[in-house]
Amino acid sequence: MDNLKALRKTVFFISFPLSFIGFLFPVYAYFSGISVVEVGFMYSAFTLFAIIIRPVVGLFIDKKGRKPGIVLGIAFYCLVNMLFLLGDDFQHLMAARIFQGIASTFLWVSINTAVSDLSHGGNRSETFGILDESINKGDLTGVILGFNLVMFFKGSFKPAFLLYLTTGFISLYCALTGLKETKDLKPCSREEAVRTSRDFNVFLILMGLFAFAFSLTDHTYLIYIADNITDELQLMAYLFFPGAVLSLFLPKRFGMLSDKYGREKILVASIIANGILCIVLPAVKSYRYFLAVHTIMSIFSILKSPAESGLVMDIVGENQRGKNYGKYKFAIGIGGMLGPVAGGYIYENLGSEAGFHIKGIMAVLLCLFAVCYFNRIRQKGHIIKEDTQY
Repeated sequence: MDNLKALRKTVFFISFPLSFIGFLFPVYAYFSGISVVEVGFMYSAFTLFAIIIRPVVGLFIDKKGRKPGIVLGIAFYCLVNMLFLLGDDFQHLMAARIFQGIASTFLWVSINTAVSDLSHGGNRSETFGILDESINKGDLTGVILGFNLVMFFKGSFKPAFLLYLTTGFISLYCALTGLKETKDLKPCSREEAVRTSRDFNVFLILMGLFAFAFSLTDHTYLIYIADNITDELQLMAYLFFPGAVLSLFLPKRFGMLSDKYGREKILVASIIANGILCIVLPAVKSYRYFLAVHTIMSIFSILKSPAESGLVMDIVGENQRGKNYGKYKFAIGIGGMLGPVAGGYIYENLGSEAGFHIKGIMAVLLCLFAVCYFNRIRQKGHIIKEDTQY
């Protein structure tokens, strides 16, 4: 429990710049004259460098431990904030995105694996939900402070990035002094890995396809809002505020729901709901109704996150957790890299609404396959839910 508290404090401080950078980057690039396709390539550059090292990171943390992976991830995030602080030209932004991909891989693969070390089948999604709440609290605090600093200093972003560099160093201190190694908390079984390897490979393909579908509109979403709903930055920010508030207390509760009723059921239900809403979304032109639909989609996304995170370990079991989390991140990274490029092409050639329709239809169809897949491995006993607390 002390280790989980230290982990929550670590991710709280490192999460300060996540939404600020994520929200700002596509809008800044777009209004600076960069095309939608070029923005998509910049997103893909982040993902490309992330996926290249994901299998290596998984092997590294299985051999060296979760704590070294977390510390390296935070150190790279500090470098990212330093690059944003030093310059705002294309070269600095591209370098920052590349190192952000490396940082993201080291940090989140290591943290996901550490959470699996600290949890068991009966509380895994709840534990991921608890961590999600800490991430979201840091994220919301950081974006509020960041935007206020930008307004106070009349449009200068350097004070915000100086703040994020400071909180990055605080997170690094928390990780170095508070975290204990979790690698050897559970026994491993080679037979378990062999028994579930084929099912896990199918799971990786399925999750990669889901990542491709949902990333089709990732980098065009704010551009779509600016073109079709509102181009006022303040009103655009308000769209995300209800979901951000809900994310402060819903993840743990939704995680408990997943633990109780089945993570695969909650995962499929949340994706189907979001897929249907994606199909409907382009028909909504009023700001007020768009806000309502966006908030509902945010709730289903919050529902999905702890269920998906816990489900990975249910399927792979306890053997080589870092390596297999690395494979999972690699699979969704491939989908996440190809999606923005395809989404940018669709946006410019088929229209701003087509990406949402394709995304929603793909999500629903993939869920039909997912239901058959989860039923089959459930019958084979290959979804593992150990009940022993460690």
